Amino acid sequence: MLITFVYTIICFAAIPSVLASKPIIFRDLPCKFSLAASDVTRHNANSTGAPLVLGQFSGVADGATYEVTSTYASYPCNIYPTLSLTNGSLRAYRASGAWLTNATAVTSGGLLSWYTSPLFDHGAASVYTAVHRLRSARLPVLAAYGLDDLWYLCPQTGTPLQTSVFFDVSKAHPNSNEQQLDHLHKCWNIKLHLVPILGPREFPPGYCTRTNNHFAEC
Repeated sequence: MLITFVYTIICFAAIPSVLASKPIIFRDLPCKFSLAASDVTRHNANSTGAPLVLGQFSGVADGATYEVTSTYASYPCNIYPTLSLTNGSLRAYRASGAWLTNATAVTSGGLLSWYTSPLFDHGAASVYTAVHRLRSARLPVLAAYGLDDLWYLCPQTGTPLQTSVFFDVSKAHPNSNEQQLDHLHKCWNIKLHLVPILGPREFPPGYCTRTNNHFAEC
């Protein structure tokens, strides 16, 4: 726990501002990290929250694929174990270090989704920041459009069943179908913690699927 805390300070360049009263905003981070969902209304099983992965999404077009951000518990496969924040864009990396995946721009009532393509910058949206409230939180949180309190976990319908991250579900499009609106009513508010990676292939327990110390391709 202490090692993680120290690494967090170093990773997020917080040492010069430890006594700062205002949140520190980052559009770029020097280290890679994973995401975890911390419930703001209920007790959490640990200090970081439920680990998140890039889950399955049905949309495929022109050789590209789409992914959604889901809990590891609902989609126990972690093909993209590390993330980074570069110029406001979220990037996802395979265990090999290959980068072909970027987060798309979230919309109200929409999923935190990803686009995988050989065109590295295709679909990259520069709307994300890391927010660190040094006096009240050990870990930074993810924000979109400067807002970090509008993230929700919602159960999805379809196959496979996943619990995924949505943004600002209170403003879901009024033309959404009845089934979609129904599952949005079952959401709960979360914070998205940025959990720094402690070193090459060294992740907190439960964050990745490993086979002989290598991340499994599902």
